[in-house]
Amino acid sequence: MYLSDVDLRQAVQCGDLIVEPLPDEEIGATSIDLHLDSIEQAQVWDFEALAKHNKDLGHPPKELHIARMNYATISRQFMVQPPHEDDAEKNDLVFRRDNAVVLRPQGFVVWQTREKVGTPDEDPRYICFVNGKSTRSRTGLVVHLTAPTIHAGWSGNITLEMTNVGPLDLVLFAGDAVAQITVAKITWPPSLDIKLFESTTHGQTSIHGAEPDTSSS
Repeated sequence: MYLSDVDLRQAVQCGDLIVEPLPDEEIGATSIDLHLDSIEQAQVWDFEALAKHNKDLGHPPKELHIARMNYATISRQFMVQPPHEDDAEKNDLVFRRDNAVVLRPQGFVVWQTREKVGTPDEDPRYICFVNGKSTRSRTGLVVHLTAPTIHAGWSGNITLEMTNVGPLDLVLFAGDAVAQITVAKITWPPSLDIKLFESTTHGQTSIHGAEPDTSSS
């Protein structure tokens, strides 16, 4: 069962659904809009640094062993803010212009949401789905590529993986509503805690995932 606007507001008010801050004016009939965080949160791959690292390992310059990598480590090491327009190379597909990010065709950028979204650790009753907005997608903007599900018991700022498959240069600003969530009720709270799966993103506040626990055991 998917939640309507009435159910969404009630779920947030009683703490069963986390959307902070709640964009009250942008709750639709069955969805809640999500907005891009500050421009400093926009990140792209540093191909030069990755190529140097791979050369030392004897790997091709842009190769990543994605099922075996530690994403938090790799992203902190090889993802950076897009270059400013004045410093961008001709072949750069993503760059900053003043307070905006320009996403050229075939460009790829990772950018987190302003909102923290999810459900409580204990007794979660819902799962959420992240989707693009149709009017944005008609320009060629693809949002949150292949991982739309926010599992029960997970919460954090959502990392949006965005690419431009259209013919135009797309200009994105902090605060832009480029995605939305729909929320569904599950039949029963899960028997397993999300923490048992050692999620590296639960509670994340950046595109790199959750901050590592540096406390002594």
